[in-house]
Amino acid sequence: MVNKSLRDKVIERLDSMKQEAIETSHFIHANPEPGLEEFKASERLTEILARHGFAIEKPVGNLATAFKARAKGASAGPRIAFLAEYDSLGLLGHACGHNIIGTASTFAGIALQPFMKELPGETLVIGTPGEESFGGKVTLLQNGVFADVDIAMMVHPSNETRLHTHSLAMQLMEFEFHGRASHAAAMPWQGINALDALIQMFISVDQMRKQQHPSVRTPGVITYGGERPNVVPDRAVGLFSCRGKNYDELQEVIRRVENCARGAALATGATVDIRPIGHPYKEIRPNPTLSRLFEKNFRALGGVADEAREKGQGSVDIGNISHVLPCIHPNIKISSSDVPIHTDEFRECAASPAGDEGMLLAAKTLALTALDVFMEPELLNQMKKEMQRS
Repeated sequence: MVNKSLRDKVIERLDSMKQEAIETSHFIHANPEPGLEEFKASERLTEILARHGFAIEKPVGNLATAFKARAKGASAGPRIAFLAEYDSLGLLGHACGHNIIGTASTFAGIALQPFMKELPGETLVIGTPGEESFGGKVTLLQNGVFADVDIAMMVHPSNETRLHTHSLAMQLMEFEFHGRASHAAAMPWQGINALDALIQMFISVDQMRKQQHPSVRTPGVITYGGERPNVVPDRAVGLFSCRGKNYDELQEVIRRVENCARGAALATGATVDIRPIGHPYKEIRPNPTLSRLFEKNFRALGGVADEAREKGQGSVDIGNISHVLPCIHPNIKISSSDVPIHTDEFRECAASPAGDEGMLLAAKTLALTALDVFMEPELLNQMKKEMQRS
């Protein structure tokens, strides 16, 4: 397998950059930016990559905060990309820990850069903005950014360590109801209540859950419901996250949720405009060989995975990439299991000593997994055969 001295050099290099990596993660954490507006994070990461010898392309894929950093090897070989995310969750800040993702992927690439002159292939770090609600990786895929990539990897922080992860297919949908305004006390009969229509939609979606598969998820929020209680709302807007175990099931979920909206509009006399927001996310297909390599390196570094048991699944835009080339998206624990992600508590963990430790472990494991493939390029052919079978 991997030459031990080269493996040790990669780990030593990451250890020597520990403080810089932590400071980078904390900078992104302290400066949260919403999807597609991550200018500070993108600039910070590309500045560091350029300083450590990477050639930078920026912007790429028609996304202003996306980038592609390259470190070429001694000859042709596997082209391995570490995917960096750095968008926040709006007012919640980095409650999904993307400061850790962006930093771990960046420093995994930097750890390998000096040794690429001895290795075949190419190390890439690709900045992928707008994961939370837009699907930036899908735009980059469609615009050819992954055309010269053989393998893509990233690690996500979580409240449990899961080395072989799965995800749900997802589409964000916006439903805008239109009615007619009127005085809500003096002459309500002259109005058509758009908010009533939206509430009726919520009730219908909730009733639908009784007969839907356990893998289906349809959470929603009201983003606009009117201005004053004495005015019949003539406009109301809801945002729903439609999810299914795979892309085919997702299409059926969307169809049923749309019917709930149309039925609510018909029942109340309102009209409804239906719009998808961002790209559909496909379910992830983690590559078996790449997953095994990651697990081997994770355990060799002293990592401990949580016991296998039923766990809820989210949705990730790397899922679309995994249908095209070998990918992995393991989770590494940075908090206790009773701290769910997308919360204030998890946000604090993302800049804690446990978060720093998880980030550094992720960077080391990613770098060593890529090193395995550089040293044994035949592993890439094995992964491609698995892609064809799936």
